[in-house]
Amino acid sequence: IIYVVTLVVIFLTELTSNTATASIMVPVLASAAEGIGIDPLALLLPGVFATGCAFMLPIATPPNAIVYATHKLEFTSMVGGGFILNILASLV
Repeated sequence: IIYVVTLVVIFLTELTSNTATASIMVPVLASAAEGIGIDPLALLLPGVFATGCAFMLPIATPPNAIVYATHKLEFTSMVGGGFILNILASLV
């Protein structure tokens, strides 16, 4: 379940900013953890760390936007490399 949470948060962060994703997911993950009877930190820590591991799209994090704004990388390059980095980050 922790791996699924990590993947969902990473790919959700690709569509929204990492701050917005954390703000939305923290109460959801805390409630879900209590609902299934596990320590909330077991879901919160991977979820919060996953919000900083979005590497595909410029909207995800400010560094992504800065790199994309230089016009030295194409969008497809960011998506291709970012997808691999997202999968690797989810495994850690």
